[in-house]
Amino acid sequence: MKPIAGKRILICGKGGSGKSTIVVLMADVLQKKGYDTLVLDGDASNPEGLIRLMFGMGVNNEPKPLLEFFGGINVVTCPVDDPLPLTRINDSVPVLEKRIDITREISSEYYIKKRGVSLFQAGKIETYGQGCDGPIEKVVRDFMVQGEWVSLIDMKAGIEHFGRKIPDTMDIILVVLDPTLESVSIAKRIKGFCRKTEMKNFWFVLNKISSNEMESIMMEKLGELKSRVIGSVSYDPELVQRELAGGSLTIGNRYKDIEQIIKGLEKFVSDNKHVS
Repeated sequence: MKPIAGKRILICGKGGSGKSTIVVLMADVLQKKGYDTLVLDGDASNPEGLIRLMFGMGVNNEPKPLLEFFGGINVVTCPVDDPLPLTRINDSVPVLEKRIDITREISSEYYIKKRGVSLFQAGKIETYGQGCDGPIEKVVRDFMVQGEWVSLIDMKAGIEHFGRKIPDTMDIILVVLDPTLESVSIAKRIKGFCRKTEMKNFWFVLNKISSNEMESIMMEKLGELKSRVIGSVSYDPELVQRELAGGSLTIGNRYKDIEQIIKGLEKFVSDNKHVS
């Protein structure tokens, strides 16, 4: 039984909270648990970050951006200026109604694979004066695939995507919180957004937690939102060293932390149980 098969999970939070690290570790655990897993890099401004965390320094080429699959920057519109759904080139049927068959429609130039995990990029800011990243975020919003793939979507820092209604097409919102007051503030704002849109499946992950005392302080600062904390990931100097050295991340000592998060998501999806 795979309760979160087919789900789209948006991972977001403040800059430096460890979103990309959590995405990579979750992908590793999910594939070990037998899930078909894809990772979508939705950060328009960090060209190599997620690739390096997944594959180390040995990757010569980035995957072709999905923005080009849908026609490029001159075809795909900003979701604020034009909220109409994304469609394939020369096809008027929205992707939401006819999801992408990635095994038949997407050529290998659009992704990189590692141990059964496929990495896609929505797009990047490539040139001076290119404009806003709205079209890239529309790709993030509407890139929906057929089958039982779990989609882990690594979003850019901050909350701008909530202003563009990107979470409308997500099944789960996972907010990564590092031990800072800024993260607590973001958690409270995201709670407000989710309640307004009646998004019930939003959860918090405490990251970079170096002690039980630090975790207790974070829970105290979150107040009533502590019921939304689905897991805690301990600070791991080995992960920091590997990242600084340019090596790919492996699950290592944090397996139980990440597994707890995934089991929590599975339970809430299976039980259709949401904290009020």
